Amino acid sequence: MALLRLEVPDSQINDAIDQREWRHALQLIEKREKRLKRDETIDWLTACKASIQTLLPEVTKQRQGHALLDTLYQRKPPVVDVTAVMTIEAFSEYRKDSDARLDVLWTQVANANPDNEGLHRYWFKKRLQTKDWQGARKAAMAYMKHFSNKPEPFFWAIFANFMASKSLKTPNQEKVLCGTMAYRMCAKAADDVHAEPGKKKELKSGRVLRTPGDVAFLLDVFESQGKWKEAIAVLESRRTGIKSRIGKRSWDLVLRKFQLLEYVGEWLNQFKYSFTLLADACAENSRLQIHGFGEFGNNWSTWVAMLRAAANLRECKVKADDWYPELAKGAGLGQQVVSALSQIAASICTQHAEGNSGRNGMCAKMLLDLSSLVAYGGTPRQGAALVESCSTYFKAYGKKQFCFNDLQIFLQVLDSTMAQSLLKEVKAHIKKEQADLSGDQDQLREVDDLESRLELDANQLIMNVNMLKIEYYLIHSRRVSEKPEDRIALENFVVECINIYHVAVLSYPDAKNAEGRTERLPGDDGGLLAAMGLIRLHALGNRPEALLQAVSLLQHLVHESPFNYEALVTLTALYTKLGAGWLAAEHYSRLSIKNIQYPAISWLLSTRISSIYPYTPQTGYKDPTEKASADPVHHLEQALDYHVHLAESDPEEIVNFLEAGQYASLVHAMGNSAYNQLGFTKYMLQVELARIQRLAGVGRNLDYRRLAGMSSRMRWRKMKANTDDAQILYLHKWLSQQAFTALAYDNATKQNRYFPRDDVMNSIIASNDLKESSTPVEDVQIDLTRDLDWISMIYENKVGDAEPRNRNAETVADKFNKMRDWQKHANHVMSTMIEKDGCHLKTITGDTRVPDWEFFHEVYLGLDNCRLVEKTMDVIFAGNRKFRIVEHGFAEFLTEAVRTLCSEYRGIVHAAALQLRESLSHKKHRRSLVYSVVSRKEDTEDKDIIAHWLRRLFTDEQHVQKTLARLTAAWRDALANIADLTKPTNTTNLPLR
Repeated sequence: MALLRLEVPDSQINDAIDQREWRHALQLIEKREKRLKRDETIDWLTACKASIQTLLPEVTKQRQGHALLDTLYQRKPPVVDVTAVMTIEAFSEYRKDSDARLDVLWTQVANANPDNEGLHRYWFKKRLQTKDWQGARKAAMAYMKHFSNKPEPFFWAIFANFMASKSLKTPNQEKVLCGTMAYRMCAKAADDVHAEPGKKKELKSGRVLRTPGDVAFLLDVFESQGKWKEAIAVLESRRTGIKSRIGKRSWDLVLRKFQLLEYVGEWLNQFKYSFTLLADACAENSRLQIHGFGEFGNNWSTWVAMLRAAANLRECKVKADDWYPELAKGAGLGQQVVSALSQIAASICTQHAEGNSGRNGMCAKMLLDLSSLVAYGGTPRQGAALVESCSTYFKAYGKKQFCFNDLQIFLQVLDSTMAQSLLKEVKAHIKKEQADLSGDQDQLREVDDLESRLELDANQLIMNVNMLKIEYYLIHSRRVSEKPEDRIALENFVVECINIYHVAVLSYPDAKNAEGRTERLPGDDGGLLAAMGLIRLHALGNRPEALLQAVSLLQHLVHESPFNYEALVTLTALYTKLGAGWLAAEHYSRLSIKNIQYPAISWLLSTRISSIYPYTPQTGYKDPTEKASADPVHHLEQALDYHVHLAESDPEEIVNFLEAGQYASLVHAMGNSAYNQLGFTKYMLQVELARIQRLAGVGRNLDYRRLAGMSSRMRWRKMKANTDDAQILYLHKWLSQQAFTALAYDNATKQNRYFPRDDVMNSIIASNDLKESSTPVEDVQIDLTRDLDWISMIYENKVGDAEPRNRNAETVADKFNKMRDWQKHANHVMSTMIEKDGCHLKTITGDTRVPDWEFFHEVYLGLDNCRLVEKTMDVIFAGNRKFRIVEHGFAEFLTEAVRTLCSEYRGIVHAAALQLRESLSHKKHRRSLVYSVVSRKEDTEDKDIIAHWLRRLFTDEQHVQKTLARLTAAWRDALANIADLTKPTNTTNLPLR
């Protein structure tokens, strides 16, 4: 239930309500009623008594409470006590139910207290917080009726009508009415504004636009009614436009104008407007500026608007002489657009060659070449133009950190020939730059010559890193084969990245401050690229030890640059893949995620962590705070608490926007509130915590109906900002599958005879594509849960006729046998797993194996399936005693057989965990892991070039030994938890936390 915020005149009753002591509060109310005179009543006391009775468990008391509330609603004369209505409102909000009759009470109280402004504001805010737009409309109109000279009730009424016109709960006819009313009121507010301040009409009414935020809100209302051209007219008006005293040259209004011009297809006006904004940016004298934005007009959104207009005007035959004769010369407008764009880009780049102001112009030129390449089907001529533009941009901004990010969108369309051409030009430029710097003509690609590279400054290092990023993106990220030449090229690339990173470390030994921490070093991205190359080598199947090398390299990087966010994120993902749960959680904690970052980043840890390491670490931490930082459960609960707190704080923030008169921000906040309540991340956290608590022996409720009931369009919109379409669909299917499993387990553990079914649950069960987003062991769980649901429905129906009973008996027997076969298969898979490489990471020595995430995932979900089968079999076996769908002896035999197989599975898992844990403690194992990362001193470079250069980077084995020792400790700790969970003496099969 929600929080109960209530304050009644009696302090004793108020304290009892605050403590949720309902019966004591009811006793105090009844005592006070006895002291009243005959026929005397106190409305707030009656309202409090009736509301408390509805919360008591006794049905009789609940009926009495509802009857008493009905009496208050229907009483003549009507209830006008403000405290009584507030009491009913507070308890209704606490119960999370709504009654339309409450607005009738509020209207009666408002009419009885017309001068009580606080009452009207309270009524409206309550409806705003609960998103009851019909009630908000009534509250706002009553407020405006009694306080007609104030601007606030007028704009509150506009907002309430606007939101009601967009609400799905509002009937269609009322939507039209509310939208029209909001539009007319906004138009009135715009018409009453005068270009000169101080007019009598404006001062008298107060119902006028006053700030850029008010104008933005008006645009929202106009857009909702399809009044695009009228909205543009508002922005171009002398009274309310961008250059007016109200618009205050707000850049947000400029962006809105771009959007509106696109909506109505006024491409010529959009091109003119964006063109003149860029012309202002080039103007040497402010008097020559048209719009007054100056250099701020050289904004990327301006370039994008002009490019979009150019693309739509390319085929036009209209002359441009009448609006820009200097550039026209009788050419068609399509040609004129291109020449105008080129002139603007050249002008800005020439005037601001030394700064970043010409960056947008160069990006616009690349985007123009890209559109030409796509439009003409990738001809060599157009491709050469794009390559030349990219090369020119690199020469200008290759020494900036943002260089690769700007180029990436254009690089993705280059084919292999164009890619090789661009790389050739980039490397030639770097060679020339280095030669100019040192006077040495040696090529940069000599990997042995570290000493010569120590002369590179930070800008040179960044330029080399940008070149390596381009090479990885164009060449190595596209490799899908395991050809020897591809492997050698990728290994050489990794070595080159290691060398660049090594140069950065050696060139800046004093980068650390007094506290021993450093900011991001110029060559850090070289280390990240090397790690990406190693991960790529592992994915291609050529280097099974590459993940260990990547982890060691990234640990070295975060030691030198503790604030390198990308390195910490990559380490978290790598440790999760390696099955080192508490190490993943430890590095996740170093990201210091706060507030709005949770929905965007918490999935990094929450994805299947429940089946990798659902425990608090038992080794490696003595301080409780440090131990909590390595506990996945702690981080998941912290992220979920943020969502819970957000749901509680949203109403307060919404009211703050309302009080400040920021109505456009209020509309945005309402959208964010809906996003946060229905976001994917919150449901992922709930699923993972439910599974963690399930594996730990404690149940947790999951609101699966809200998850499954979201509309398809809403699901896609939830994560589109930071996830592509395939990932969105994948996550939805996976969450649906997990919701179904959680419900099945919850019912089995509560000893229900059957699953509660509704349309939402039926839609989940009937889905045929749940397996597209699951692992093999999760596929088994899906089939298992569906079969259990089928059997439960048979016992729920309790069929009495002979023929259906025989069919049901065959079905139940078939499902029983399927469960037995599944468990046999699981036992076979687990017994052979320890003897093959399927779910283990094979080291370079060939005789040492370590577990990764697939091993733990298979084990924990296998144990989860065992518990689900056993508990559900108990439920079905108990039901069979009563309804006898199958012979009792047959059911008893199969139940015991499945239980025996489950016990056998636990024994196999227990032995495998002990065997792996023992092997990880051998000194031989530790040495083999170390030498799979770095080469021995006596080994030559030819034996393993990457291990050789990693040894030169680390200088000794101590760093690698420390990194791998912690990784081994994480594995041993996880295996110890599995061994404890599967002990033969552990009859309950529940872990000790």
